[in-house]
Amino acid sequence: MASQAESKGKHTAAHDETAGKKAADKNEADANKHSATKNEADANKHSADNHEELDSLVSALDGDITALDADAALGLIDQWHGSLHKAKEPELKEIANTIKELKQLVKGGKATGHEIGEVLIEIGEQTTNFGSDASKELKTPLHKLGKQLTKAGTSLGKAEDKEHIEQIDSLVENLEGDLTKIDTEVALKGIDTWYTLLHKSEDENLKAIANGLKQLKQLLKRSNPKGADIGEVLTQLGEQTQEAANSAGRGLKGRIQKLGKVLSKVGKSLE
Repeated sequence: MASQAESKGKHTAAHDETAGKKAADKNEADANKHSATKNEADANKHSADNHEELDSLVSALDGDITALDADAALGLIDQWHGSLHKAKEPELKEIANTIKELKQLVKGGKATGHEIGEVLIEIGEQTTNFGSDASKELKTPLHKLGKQLTKAGTSLGKAEDKEHIEQIDSLVENLEGDLTKIDTEVALKGIDTWYTLLHKSEDENLKAIANGLKQLKQLLKRSNPKGADIGEVLTQLGEQTQEAANSAGRGLKGRIQKLGKVLSKVGKSLE
């Protein structure tokens, strides 16, 4: 009897152990299934968030980027940087670093359109390269975003060139007209604009022009400046401007050369 009871007890224990193992296996399987489902949901949410951010950027770049004010541009850059700087992929970290550089340029408020444009073009190229190896659903929007960034960077440079052309044409027109009708305050403001643009250049010719503009401003601020002194500075500026035109872009070269000739002509007439 004892032997039968003992055998029965062992059988019951074995059964309980088997049932317990099955329950544990089921719980583990359920947990794994739940984890897989959660991971898939998180991945889908992350993908959806990526799509939403890309769509937002694409939409912003569809308009005239030169019309964006500084606050709107910085807000867009912050949003963009925030979504990338924590990424694990080295390519995304690289893009985030370049975006950080863009933010510093925009926030500083002193960068030229060409400087900002060059960084945008670099981000565009990085985005396009990353898109080539991205998942199927992200490849197309990333390529589109890359092209838009490159286009926006190029347009900023062209917009700045257009502005410079208009300023040069206006200056030439004033110099060819009646100089006695040129308002001194307007002239000083124009000199400040060009000085700010040129004095930080690494080009020695442009730095020389900036120094000449500074000298001209000092003369014009005198209560009774001598025409000969102004003429000497204008003649020198004309020669320097014609020299600088040799390394200017195709769209600016001719206008800068003309400006240099007009400056020299006016300067000699005052000496």
